[in-house]
Amino acid sequence: MKRATLKIASSQSDDRGSGNDQSAMTAALDRLYGAAASQVDDIVANLGESERAKLAVFCYGRAHLNAIGLAVAAHCSLEHLVAASGTAVAGRRLHAQSRELPPPAPKTYASRRAVTLASSVSDAFAARCTAPDPLIA
Repeated sequence: MKRATLKIASSQSDDRGSGNDQSAMTAALDRLYGAAASQVDDIVANLGESERAKLAVFCYGRAHLNAIGLAVAAHCSLEHLVAASGTAVAGRRLHAQSRELPPPAPKTYASRRAVTLASSVSDAFAARCTAPDPLIA
């Protein structure tokens, strides 16, 4: 089964001529690589909404950054996501997925019985431990 990918649409007229925006997006992407989803708010706070949308589309299209792409997309409007993704369907899908509740956390094994150690030593083991060692003389 082939996976659909999103493409970043060409820049709109309000985004032209600002190399500073590109460097800000690159810096944000560098920070996002090692970040947790909870840190996304702080990282993308200084970006404009169109840059956030482009970054969301870029990250969402990569398997290892998919969750971060959704977290960034949660800070974008539908219109900006549609413009950044190039198609209305992809933009709406990204917008909808970014606003869905996260899946429940996997079940932990906290209900497992604890490992217990022997409270007493068996008679056979105790006899071997207390007997004099013939090699040590």
